[in-house]
Amino acid sequence: MIEPSIKHREHRMEWSDIKVFLQVVRGGTMTEATASLRMDHSTISRRIARLEREAGVPLFERAGRRLAITPEGARMAEAAEKLESIILREVMSLSESRAMISGKVRIGCTEEFGAHYLAPRLWNIAREYPELDLELVALPRSFSLATREVDVVVTMDRPASGDIRFKKLTSFAYGLYGASSYFGDRPRPARVSDLSGDTWCGPIRELLHTSELDLVGIDDAFLEPRFRTTSVTAQLATVLSGSAIAILPCFVAGDHPQLERLLTAQVCPLRNYWIAVHEDLAESPRVRVVMDGIGKAVAQDRSRFLAEERDHAAVNMLLEKQDAAVIGPIARLITIPSREIEIQRGV
Repeated sequence: MIEPSIKHREHRMEWSDIKVFLQVVRGGTMTEATASLRMDHSTISRRIARLEREAGVPLFERAGRRLAITPEGARMAEAAEKLESIILREVMSLSESRAMISGKVRIGCTEEFGAHYLAPRLWNIAREYPELDLELVALPRSFSLATREVDVVVTMDRPASGDIRFKKLTSFAYGLYGASSYFGDRPRPARVSDLSGDTWCGPIRELLHTSELDLVGIDDAFLEPRFRTTSVTAQLATVLSGSAIAILPCFVAGDHPQLERLLTAQVCPLRNYWIAVHEDLAESPRVRVVMDGIGKAVAQDRSRFLAEERDHAAVNMLLEKQDAAVIGPIARLITIPSREIEIQRGV
């Protein structure tokens, strides 16, 4: 047990130890923190012990492999996050005040947006800013801005908590697609009721990271996929092989002329992409040029995301039902006040 020091002494906490402490808090175990910190378990344990000695109080209660943060540890974490924010917002901006934009920006996004749209367009940003290093994490999962897992996130879920700024990037259409070879020995469907006998490829519903991807219901009819995968790219490959049909983003399937879009008027669900950044990085020049670059590219390709059917009655009706088309320029990002997220964290 760590006893508070009776005699006054100078506390010399190291910022490097505080960073280790924050990563352990965010991961919940020292094992989880080893990968992000690139330290072994014993080194992390020593750094935490040293910080506890300097603080004069225990920061964690050990419960097997898990760590339960103490009330004193929670106060330390809150103070450390404030300090981290100051460093990100103030100190890092000093180097970025130069004319040259430099440094690393990590973008987290959905697999289909990253792999099938953003990846070939990031070069335009990189070419304009040669000192800028870009990292693209395109996976079917959620990303945390609060833990600095990524700097910018493109998500299908409208952000609802966290010290973040965000805007709507675009709406995008899904369509029902099949390869010409799939219909070699079967008729093309003329109505939704004709789909019950088809072979479907779709998501593994219990592994979806967002309900926005649950697209196996059409006109109140549930369509049971025979082939299931967590990957949109894998769904696309299955459809291209002629093995099954699937509901795919039109901006993904539209690149493949061998695919046919079916029941266009009946099957045209719309979803949204939102782009978000943590409040601490919202004014960072390197982050803003990346967000502006993504926003500009998407705005130019709006018809691609809506499958060039903006004049289609079904698409227009769905767009009119949405809350707002695009919420202003990047400079007018919506901010979620801190007081609304005192309990919920981790966006």
